[in-house]
Amino acid sequence: MVFALSFALFFAVLPDDTVSNTGSKIGLYVLAAVLGPITVLILRFIADRLRLDRRRFVVIASAGAVTFDGLFVGLWPDVYGHHGSNLANVAALILFGLAAILVADQATPVHSLPRRKESRA
Repeated sequence: MVFALSFALFFAVLPDDTVSNTGSKIGLYVLAAVLGPITVLILRFIADRLRLDRRRFVVIASAGAVTFDGLFVGLWPDVYGHHGSNLANVAALILFGLAAILVADQATPVHSLPRRKESRA
């Protein structure tokens, strides 16, 4: 949910021109594609600290974030700071970001980060 809130705040500060101008939108899609693998690495790091399955954690965290975004786009769209077609563009970017995360999770080997060694007592 922290990721979803941070992305909601990110979109809230973007001017309307940024999400309506084709050139800016392409830049935001590229940014989402780049952030997908980075998000996967961060989520896997957190999963290791919590001693959870890496892939399952990424999927659950992504589902939670999209659930948050879906509820807020539908019930409290002012969180994103946009209305009408610009809000639809933000929602499309969020869905594309989710796809980038899920594709990166499947494309990145599960053991791309070394696991934290267990301390022996």
